Amino acid sequence: MFKESCEKNREAIYGVRGFSQISKKEINNTLGSGFTIAPGILATVAHLIHVESNPQNPIHSNFEVIRSPDIGQNMEFASFIAEDPIRDIALLKINTPRSTKFLTLEANRVPTGSSCGSLGFPLGEIDQTPQSVNISFIERFQGSYISAFHEENRPSGGIEVYEIDSLMYCGSSGCPGFLPNSNVIGMQSRSLLGKSVVASGKRANKNAAPNTQLAISLWVPSMDIITFARNNGITV
Repeated sequence: MFKESCEKNREAIYGVRGFSQISKKEINNTLGSGFTIAPGILATVAHLIHVESNPQNPIHSNFEVIRSPDIGQNMEFASFIAEDPIRDIALLKINTPRSTKFLTLEANRVPTGSSCGSLGFPLGEIDQTPQSVNISFIERFQGSYISAFHEENRPSGGIEVYEIDSLMYCGSSGCPGFLPNSNVIGMQSRSLLGKSVVASGKRANKNAAPNTQLAISLWVPSMDIITFARNNGITV
């Protein structure tokens, strides 16, 4: 069902690396996913762009991205545009994009029970030495259904989310979720585990704790991404 939509959407889906020089010998890395919503404009999650995936920490100093079909080539540099840490949305601009392709965002809520899928780079790994940085981005698809659409109460006010009945793997943050027709309905953001909400964009490496499977996924609705992009002067 999703074969054609995956083939189409992978043209505008990216692996994302945020990194900052901590010391002469140490670089802090965060890996995740993103997707273009206009030529050269990439949407991802706000927690991915912060050091240690913590919105209270500074924004990473550098960003690199690589498009699905370009895996194996040099990564492209990107720069920060804006973020909404409450809704967990961030926008990056690819400095000299190889591609101008982008995904179509659904402007309206999609009914509960709708079939959907996500595609991106969960479980990314990075091997780093003083001489080199090697990143393993493997494109992965997950199929699922919308199980709920509701409002989360926050001190700053309520925000709307999709609940998706699938596991969320570490590094899934920023993966676009889409319908069989390829239109994007949301973006993977975090997981609902019991009564706690866990971000899923932490720094990924082979020595990380084996916390690779988290419970039901929470997605940022496409409507919020559209509003945020337009508020920052981006036509979507």
